[in-house]
Amino acid sequence: MQCPNCQQDNEPTNRFCIFCGALLPVLESKQPLETLDADIGTLTEQVQELRQEVSRLSTLIDLMNNRLATIEGLKEVPTPTPEPIPATPAVQATITERRESPVSEVPTTPVRKPRPPTAIEQEWEQILGGNWLARIGVFLLIIGMGFFLKYAFEQNWLGPTARVILGTVAGLGMVGGGHYWHIRYPIFAQAISGGGIALLYLSIFAAFAFFGLIGFYLAIGLLLVISVASALLSLRYNAMALAIISIIGAFIAPFILAVSAVGVSGTGAVQAGQSFWLLVYIMVVDIGVLWLSTFRNWRWFTLLSLLGSLAVFGVWHDRFGDEVGLLTSMVNLTLIFLIFVGATTLYHIVWRRVSQAFDYTLMVVNATSYFGISYALLWDDLRAWIGGFSLLLALFYGGLAYGVIRRGTENVRLSLFALGTALVFLTVAIPVQLGDRAWTTIAWAAQATILLWLSLRLRMPLLRFFSYAVYIIMVVRLLFIDAGMHLPAAQPFLNERFLAFLISIISTYFAGYLLWRERNILSETEQTSWWSVYPIFLITASLFFTVAMHTELGNSIWTTIAWATQGTLLVWGSLRLHVPQFRIYGYGVFAAVAIRLLFFDTTVDLRTFTPVLNERFLSFLISIIAISLTGYLLWRQKNILQEWEEKIWSVYPVFLVAANFFSIWLLSVEVWGHFSKQLATLAPWELTEPMGVGLQSARNLSLTSLWAVYAAILLFVGITRRLRPVRLAALGLLAIPIVKVFAYDVWVLDAVYQIIAFISLGILLVASGYLYQRYQKAITDFIVKG
Repeated sequence: MQCPNCQQDNEPTNRFCIFCGALLPVLESKQPLETLDADIGTLTEQVQELRQEVSRLSTLIDLMNNRLATIEGLKEVPTPTPEPIPATPAVQATITERRESPVSEVPTTPVRKPRPPTAIEQEWEQILGGNWLARIGVFLLIIGMGFFLKYAFEQNWLGPTARVILGTVAGLGMVGGGHYWHIRYPIFAQAISGGGIALLYLSIFAAFAFFGLIGFYLAIGLLLVISVASALLSLRYNAMALAIISIIGAFIAPFILAVSAVGVSGTGAVQAGQSFWLLVYIMVVDIGVLWLSTFRNWRWFTLLSLLGSLAVFGVWHDRFGDEVGLLTSMVNLTLIFLIFVGATTLYHIVWRRVSQAFDYTLMVVNATSYFGISYALLWDDLRAWIGGFSLLLALFYGGLAYGVIRRGTENVRLSLFALGTALVFLTVAIPVQLGDRAWTTIAWAAQATILLWLSLRLRMPLLRFFSYAVYIIMVVRLLFIDAGMHLPAAQPFLNERFLAFLISIISTYFAGYLLWRERNILSETEQTSWWSVYPIFLITASLFFTVAMHTELGNSIWTTIAWATQGTLLVWGSLRLHVPQFRIYGYGVFAAVAIRLLFFDTTVDLRTFTPVLNERFLSFLISIIAISLTGYLLWRQKNILQEWEEKIWSVYPVFLVAANFFSIWLLSVEVWGHFSKQLATLAPWELTEPMGVGLQSARNLSLTSLWAVYAAILLFVGITRRLRPVRLAALGLLAIPIVKVFAYDVWVLDAVYQIIAFISLGILLVASGYLYQRYQKAITDFIVKG
């Protein structure tokens, strides 16, 4: 069927043209009359719907054009009244017209010189000129009026009554002007209204507290009226800026009046009798903040209100705190705290709105400020009760968490955050009450373990992450405070410090076990990475043991022995439990053992030295056994090692080489110590005598012989057992005495010792050559297969 509008071919069954949307004619011969009448009625309704939709789209497009013209600095495009669409051809014409005239094609203004400002430049100009300049101007106007009234009073221009009346009239005039302009200039009107409310606060407070023109109840009533009016205006205009300007003006009013009081009292400060009314003033303003925050979650308004309240309280306490007493200060501080607990939570509880990150920040600022100021106030007189005060705060936030979750599940995050705050105060209560003792660490370890168990039991990840934080605090305290605790009268392991380490080790190992057992419910971050959570706990517990051994045993050989034993157990446990992180930490422990053996345990006192029967020999012997056993365990389980651990010169060969190195080192220092002790008994002039020269030659020859014999033994083992790494190590070691004989011994040894050195070394080399001939096949494997 051919479209009468665009002349395009369509399917016979189509009612509208698929190319232009025009109504297609209906063939009467193919359709009964009743069906045709029904179709016509249906088509009429569809055409009417199309008319309405096109009319709506036309209006929206015109509005978008106006919006774009305003943003880009273009001329305002008048909004045309959409004409009724009479028939389908007109609908089609309108659609075609809109298609041919896109939204972006807006009439542009002629080019002017100089270049007109861009949209960004206009935006900054509007923000600066229309917003902040007006607001800053209002603040300056308020302060300037305060100083003007002060000056006028000093010059006897105005009395107290005139000052209050003038301030009140100015404030009401600014509020009225803001209401008059709020439709045409909303930002400017908000600034003017906020400044007017601030002047009203200042005037009423001055009329009562400074000039005594009105009574207490009337002053409180008027302040409440101003607070309610300010909140109502903010709600009516939905203007957070107005609320912020009002509250800032309310809190700077006492400071302006304090300066103005020079002319009243001559002291330059508010009189002591007015201190109570200043606190009442703060409470009234804060109640207005609480009421407004219940209906609008204006976070910056609440934050500035909290900071203003604390600032005024701080100034008040600095001036009158000693006169009114601790109880009055704490009661007023607690009232401020409770008001802002409501200001940060009631909106979410009442309206069931989900809290955001800024809301949590406000809760933290309020709780931290209250606890910190209270801590400072209570320290001198009630030091012993501060821990109980922290516990009360923990119970309060725990009750708040319970109340929030009972209200509804929408605020489960708010409830959990309150619960986390309660746990923080519980954690803080422990060191505050117990003091700088190891029992604090013990209590934290127990708390962290209980929290972790509860998080796994109740499926609450937030508790688990909080337990991680407590564990971190415990680790820092244990390693940097408890480890350095001086206990001069304590015996090793029988003291408070070791008890802290022991409990921490047990709790951390237990936490690692719980995490391993419940690893299927952990988050992806906690269980999939190679350094996942539960191995970190196990390694941390091992670290505690390492540090505990050093703190209890000091720089003695028993520390080295304990570390060597721990390293072997760690490697064995890693192979047994398939926890490679254990093995990595075990390698680190053995590195510490090596450092201790070389730089601490090697040195002995020659005056009391006895070969073999000494502490050094015991330390080296047990360490060598531990290193050798570890190398054997790694070799036996080499199929489960990591890829980098299975290489030929990687982990377990290194342990075997290290065991042989420390064996040679031990034997060498024992031989050297034996002869050095004899030389130490000689007088200096006797060292050049035959006896002294002979002892020195014997010492040098003993080292050469020891290294050569040890190398020969290794070479024999490597050849007979077909161990290529052992043969390589033996050949490397054998080269040392050979070089020593030719480069050193031949010049310093006595003639007899030179003969012995060369003959013995020659015998060893001949024996080695025989071994190579005897095990020719092994040597071929060594050279060819490598």
